[in-house]
Amino acid sequence: MKKVSIEECALSILPIRDVLDILSGKLKLQIIMLLMFEKRRFKDLQNHIHRVTPKMLTKELRRLEMNQLVNRTVYDGTPVILNIS
Repeated sequence: MKKVSIEECALSILPIRDVLDILSGKLKLQIIMLLMFEKRRFKDLQNHIHRVTPKMLTKELRRLEMNQLVNRTVYDGTPVILNIS
């Protein structure tokens, strides 16, 4: 069996660490699960996730959007319609 240095081991787990960093948090997996099969509006997500505040949901959605795991589409009108997929 080949001996592996600590540095090689640390480099090999970087992708796993990155994924765990992206998905860590209370809501991210719930959000991704809800969006797997259909687009949803912000209020719909808020209603499906127990005890989530708009501020907390917005924060998690922005992080997921930053990592390109969700897409946000805003439609003009009154009221403004926001679809998340």
